Amino acid sequence: MKTDVYFARKDDFGLIAYENGIKQNIFMQIAAVDYAPQVNEIIICDAKYDIKELIEKYYEFEIREKKKLDIGWKYKHIWKPLMNIHIERELDITQSELFHAKRDLGILIQKLQEILLFIEPSEDGLKAYSHKIRELLFLACSDLESTFKKYKFGKNERMNNYIEILKFVDLTKYKISLVGYAKPYKCSPFEKWNEKEPAKSLDWYDAYNKIKHNREDNFHFATLENCINAIAANLIMFAVRFSPTTLYNENDVCSNLARSALEYKIENSKDFYIPVFEGERKHFDTYMSCRFKNGKVLPDIYKTYHVLPYEERPLK
Repeated sequence: MKTDVYFARKDDFGLIAYENGIKQNIFMQIAAVDYAPQVNEIIICDAKYDIKELIEKYYEFEIREKKKLDIGWKYKHIWKPLMNIHIERELDITQSELFHAKRDLGILIQKLQEILLFIEPSEDGLKAYSHKIRELLFLACSDLESTFKKYKFGKNERMNNYIEILKFVDLTKYKISLVGYAKPYKCSPFEKWNEKEPAKSLDWYDAYNKIKHNREDNFHFATLENCINAIAANLIMFAVRFSPTTLYNENDVCSNLARSALEYKIENSKDFYIPVFEGERKHFDTYMSCRFKNGKVLPDIYKTYHVLPYEERPLK
């Protein structure tokens, strides 16, 4: 559905507001808006109240933008921020596929931790290279290629096909950093990815190709830094396919490894899904009111609500 969508901001919180298809105003307060946006609070009231007035005089947020947008849709098998409810259903996650993906990612992280027992990820240590690092770099890059192949872009053969995924999700804002260091190494594996040079614009993937085709002359590219970036790229693509919630909020081997080794953020991204909420009145519901920090009261807000299933769009 198309509707006017308001984007507002106050300190570290964002606010997205719109009128749904049944004449209700939806207000979604967004926490961690600059690095891990997620819906923190939802208030739904009837459309008799003015959205702009509620944002400015009740929430006391600054409206940054107003757009006519098509909301309530998603791409197949691609998670984006604000998809917080019914994730397994929306991403069509099967337990078999999830278990295999977690096993593969867990192996990569575990092998990285073994290497970090011997090499400090300092400025000098990141330049270190070895046969063990080369082995892990190759494993990480081949696993990533297998992940991209599942989306079936173009001829589905190489990076100039796989880069089509950028048309559907902005991977350039995804950031990964090492956990447990005073000055942790931070990387954004897909930040420089571009269509002009789809393989070479990713330094770590270019290193993998150079070593694969001429190990004798290019062995020095098997660095710890390139290896960390390749594993970080795998973690990002896991989050895109299965959501970071499935990775960081569970209690299994892979999730515990991820939490202990790699921190995940999406910095300053405007690439997200906007879910469509609908309030509902049940015969046993009592009317609720919301008191804002400035003392203003919004009466008759909906106590019960649900989110509509996303409309799925193909990757083409």
